[in-house]
Amino acid sequence: MKLSVIVPVYNVEQYLDKCLDSLVNQTLKDIEIIVVNDASPDNSKKIINKYMKKYKNIKYYEKENGGQGSARNLGLKYATGEFVAYVDSDDYVDYDMFEKMYNKAKEESANVVICGHKVVDMEGKILDVLYPSIYKDATLDIIYGNMAVWNKIYKRELIDIDFREKLWYEDIDFTAKLLFNEDNVAFVDEALYNYLLRPGSTMNNTNVKRNLELLPAFDSMISYFEDKNVLNDVYDKLEFLAVYHIYIMGITRIARINVSSKVKKDIINEYKKYLKDKFPNYKDNIYLKYMSRNRKVIYRLINLKLYGIIKLIFEVRG
Repeated sequence: MKLSVIVPVYNVEQYLDKCLDSLVNQTLKDIEIIVVNDASPDNSKKIINKYMKKYKNIKYYEKENGGQGSARNLGLKYATGEFVAYVDSDDYVDYDMFEKMYNKAKEESANVVICGHKVVDMEGKILDVLYPSIYKDATLDIIYGNMAVWNKIYKRELIDIDFREKLWYEDIDFTAKLLFNEDNVAFVDEALYNYLLRPGSTMNNTNVKRNLELLPAFDSMISYFEDKNVLNDVYDKLEFLAVYHIYIMGITRIARINVSSKVKKDIINEYKKYLKDKFPNYKDNIYLKYMSRNRKVIYRLINLKLYGIIKLIFEVRG
């Protein structure tokens, strides 16, 4: 089996057909599609059964509800492919995505292959296109790139960790652990994955206090690299990741959410305290200079505590 595609399912009956269609029609043959039903209360099971009757390469498992991370962990236990991919069940992929990624892996003897992705709306309109290899430097492209798992394929034998369960930001934790000490990475400079931006998705969820789950994700990364005795080797990358995701992206996200100023202030202060405690010299990080001009502007505004201007900038952009 060349590839195992793991698909966690929960409350996605509106999107599941499109997702599964994109997988059963892959031009890459010898793949298995592992669908894990995380106790979805809707009609997702009926939809999955419809596809199972028609396509023999679909494996189906059910479990008690435990979140996306636990569903991915279960799927991996049953994976037999040389490579593993993860697809979110409200998204879909181009029909030739995995053929292009698998061929790239074989051509370059890579352990991980990363492709670009499109951000699409509910009607399929493309809102943004992001490519994985902007800097033409593997280290820079990884730390500045998308830390999600769904635009990558991984050699199965490489995966020696589990996703954190019942917590947000499990992708950042998982990806950093696998890639920060991995030199054998290849890129397909095409946007082959379609990420659906929809109401209720994690990216848009306004359950503001769950954003603090980003901090234990970094605790998990630090502990992992300490246990492997490689923290010094990856420290600059991890420090930049913290600056980018906690200080820049995290604070920007909080600034834009419509909650009380006190709640915002408390979370932002926790972010800043964590960064100062764990990465006291973060302002001297060697990778900060490579940030885009827009990110540098946001970084300066945060330093000046001009959170209202940050919110206004994004409101004007729409």
